[in-house]
Amino acid sequence: MSPTADHMTLHDYLAIVRRRSWVVLLSVAIASGMASVLSIAQTPVYEAEAQLLVQTRSSDSLFGSGLDLRSGDAGRAVQTEIQVLEGERVQARLMSTLDLVERPPSVSATVVGSTDVISAKVRGATPDVAASLANQYVQAYIDERREQSVEDLLAGTAQVQFKISELQTQIDALADDDPQRTTLLAQQATFGQTLNQLQVDAALKTGGASVVKSATVPRDPVVPTPLRTAVVAGIVGLLLGLAAAFAIDYFDDSVRTEEDLESVAGRPVLAVVPIDPPIDHRPVSLSAPSDFAVEIYRGLRTNIQFLGLDRPTRVIQVTSSLPGEGKTTTATNLAVVLAQTGRTVLIVDADLRRPRVHEVFSVPQSPGVIDLLVGEPVDLVAAGLDLEDGVELSVAASGTVPGNPGELLSSGRTRDLLRELADRYDYVIVDSAPVLPVADSLALAGSVDAVLFVTQAKRATKRSVAEALERLDRVQAPIVGMVLNQATAADRVGTYGYGYGYGDGESGPRKARAAASSEPAPAADNRPPS
Repeated sequence: MSPTADHMTLHDYLAIVRRRSWVVLLSVAIASGMASVLSIAQTPVYEAEAQLLVQTRSSDSLFGSGLDLRSGDAGRAVQTEIQVLEGERVQARLMSTLDLVERPPSVSATVVGSTDVISAKVRGATPDVAASLANQYVQAYIDERREQSVEDLLAGTAQVQFKISELQTQIDALADDDPQRTTLLAQQATFGQTLNQLQVDAALKTGGASVVKSATVPRDPVVPTPLRTAVVAGIVGLLLGLAAAFAIDYFDDSVRTEEDLESVAGRPVLAVVPIDPPIDHRPVSLSAPSDFAVEIYRGLRTNIQFLGLDRPTRVIQVTSSLPGEGKTTTATNLAVVLAQTGRTVLIVDADLRRPRVHEVFSVPQSPGVIDLLVGEPVDLVAAGLDLEDGVELSVAASGTVPGNPGELLSSGRTRDLLRELADRYDYVIVDSAPVLPVADSLALAGSVDAVLFVTQAKRATKRSVAEALERLDRVQAPIVGMVLNQATAADRVGTYGYGYGYGDGESGPRKARAAASSEPAPAADNRPPS
């Protein structure tokens, strides 16, 4: 049975991908192509990188008065400096330095690993602009940080100077022999020392940041990158294509594989016939006897013969759900391979709506089945064909098609005729009309020993097959099995491929078909088999 979604294996998923490979490939091609075109159409953008070190302790203080970032969360401190670098003040300083009217591209800063080094990246329309802006941003940040540090020191210097002046005022107000004078002078000396330290620090202040690596002029743009973009788009297209393939397969109601047919029919598939266009109007069993498809028909013959061990299978009806599924092809080839075993075989064209058996075997359409139903002798109607090496096949064409074929086929005379033919021949193959368009096959089904149901892969739907089989079951038709026609190698279960040859030199099918293309059609002599 066909695997359900809960029981699908990797093999089943791969089979779907193979079956819908065109969807996947088309999706990849469209995605990659569109991405490549859009990428190439983009304006090139270049990116330059400069690196700077944010010192965790200010090394420009001779007296240890610098800010120690390690006293708190160093990572948080570095992130704070990144925000400063990317902020408005640094950009405003850059614009002022370069006399820019419009805002330049912004800088993107990140921490390099677990260090105190910050990477500053800037993108520009040209390589030179990108490199220049990256270096200018780093320098503007260093200048901003130095200025801020100096301002902080100058503010501290002003506070200390104010305190010294305040102490001097207090000292001047005291007598020379006042004991407090000594204490105030000591405090004033201490503040004086601090003032001197701050003044020296302010003169040496660098801001605690320095350039580690200056930006160089980039050679290749970061945007666009057609190859990378195409690869990424191809991957996205692959995923979308796979999703589309599975969706299409899920909603596809056509019968594609042997498993599909078995699941919907609930009956064995006796043969899976490959796609093999005929070289002429004759059955492939005659025009190319070494073709692989002929081996399939021989296997079908064997299955029919084995079925005959348990039940009579002398009168075999061949039908389908819809026209054009290959029932006539199956019926004529089955008749030929059965005749090649030395059995007496009659093929009857009971498709009175669209008769084709007379065209296949190049015999007159009339007299035929209609004449048999009105009482003409079988010997005068059945055309005997000499196929090959004494192999004979009898053909009963349709005859002149009447206006009421359904009524004729449902009459008791049809049952009696088929019984009479079964007494005269080992096998009677009845090519009948499709089930769904007309009721002719339903009328015949009660008069035959076995019904062989033909389905064309990828054309018939599960719904049409199920409905046709349901109608046949209502009349208790003896359906013995199914034939999947026009199948590819992927549609067969356990196949070893269709290319196996049986001849030497060229592969068997090709050589046989080429050699047989000039063989004449078998001649009709309108005589019964011996």
